[in-house]
Amino acid sequence: MENIRYSILLIEDDKLDQMAFMRLVEEEKLPYDCKIAGSVSEARTILGREGFDIILTDYSLGDGTAFDILDLVKNTPIIVVTGAGSEETALKAWRVGAYDYLAKDVERNYLKAVPITIENAVKHKRTEEKLRLLSQAILNTDDNVYIADMENKITFVNRVFCETYGYSEEEIIGKDCDILWKENPESDSEKKTYRAVGGWEVGFFHKRKDGSEFPVSLSSSVIKDESGNDVAIVLIAHDISERIRAENELRTANLQLEKKNQLKDKFAITVCRQLMTLAPEFKNVISDALTGALGKISPELQENLEQAEKGINRSESIVGEFLEISQLDAGEMKLEMAELNLRSLVTDAVRVLSPLADERHIELKSLMPDSELVIEADRNRIIQALYNIISNSIESIPSNGHIAVRAEDIGNEIMVKVEDDSPAAESSRIAASFNRFTQIRMKMQPGREGQSALGLPIARELLEMHGGSLWVESGDGQGNCVCFTLPKSAVQEAAFVARPSWP
Repeated sequence: MENIRYSILLIEDDKLDQMAFMRLVEEEKLPYDCKIAGSVSEARTILGREGFDIILTDYSLGDGTAFDILDLVKNTPIIVVTGAGSEETALKAWRVGAYDYLAKDVERNYLKAVPITIENAVKHKRTEEKLRLLSQAILNTDDNVYIADMENKITFVNRVFCETYGYSEEEIIGKDCDILWKENPESDSEKKTYRAVGGWEVGFFHKRKDGSEFPVSLSSSVIKDESGNDVAIVLIAHDISERIRAENELRTANLQLEKKNQLKDKFAITVCRQLMTLAPEFKNVISDALTGALGKISPELQENLEQAEKGINRSESIVGEFLEISQLDAGEMKLEMAELNLRSLVTDAVRVLSPLADERHIELKSLMPDSELVIEADRNRIIQALYNIISNSIESIPSNGHIAVRAEDIGNEIMVKVEDDSPAAESSRIAASFNRFTQIRMKMQPGREGQSALGLPIARELLEMHGGSLWVESGDGQGNCVCFTLPKSAVQEAAFVARPSWP
């Protein structure tokens, strides 16, 4: 029995029977908190003040019978005990709501059955309460709930189901569940799916009484008996028409936005190409003026023209990078795949960029493994990504710093790390390094001539086109690392057209 206490009202006019019951409670250490009433009137008074888990009542009382008690109490289990009643009395007691009926005997052996009867009565009451709450929940839920037996016959529907499907309860009870399904070649397999699989299943169509169809998501749960046998299926159907409509609207809006983005990308590419065409013409005019081909100029004009030339060079560099990343966005850049040794590509990049590092008194070294690191990639694009990443590190760290490039085989991928010993970058600065518009604004500032504006954003997009990834890690106070990975296996076609989201 459960380790909880029960409040019990014993209604008994025989003092010996009262004493016998209390002695049973004491000797068996039963978890009962008992009160005793010797008559119907006394019981009425007690019941008017408090409630009980169980009522144990004699049938024949001095001022009435157990039926008077049954009239008083409706929601508490009542066990009727008598030594004078008949089978007819017992049946009548059960009909009017008694939980059980025990026959007294002279030796009072009936008391041995009282504890288990009380335990069962309490469990029965709790089960009924759970069923009542469950029934109320099912009846009042906003979901369409129906129950089918294992013969696929509908045995229960709630109010919302009737409103949604257009059937009255009388019309639908006993009907085959097939009446609810849209008729199509997939119907049989769909029905098997919802009957065999628990959890939510989406993508089905039901039909109403009037024949109209609507999309539903279904949840099914099998009910088993005490032996573990399947006896019924509880189904909850959600009408997802509104959800489908909203998803379609979102999909349409996304397609329209995608078209606008494509137009924007094409426009940006066209403008950039025009600017790239005009830049050499301006530079030629300035060059002619500075060399004296157009006549002698004043020192002040010469200084202004030199500043203008630097500005044009800076703008030309930015526009060139923006054109390149716009072409990536527009999907105009194609990859020419080949088997490459990444170790040799990194070594060459370090060698080519060493003079740039020397100018800033930065030690740049390659710490590549002796083994070959074979990838399948576009040679020119990987070289471009390497140059962008390494040159970005050279430009970003203070003079007299150190940069090391190393790589390792990590299973299906090769990881490359470009590590430096500069002060650790804050997360906001790391995020800004991948924001193309922030980088362009910084590039336009004086003193940034010769530095790349979109080196890391371009490198990341090039690597992601190959199915790789790029990120920045910052040390605890000192040191930063630009990391990227590339797959060793062949790049799938889908990777060629992947376009990452950019701020």
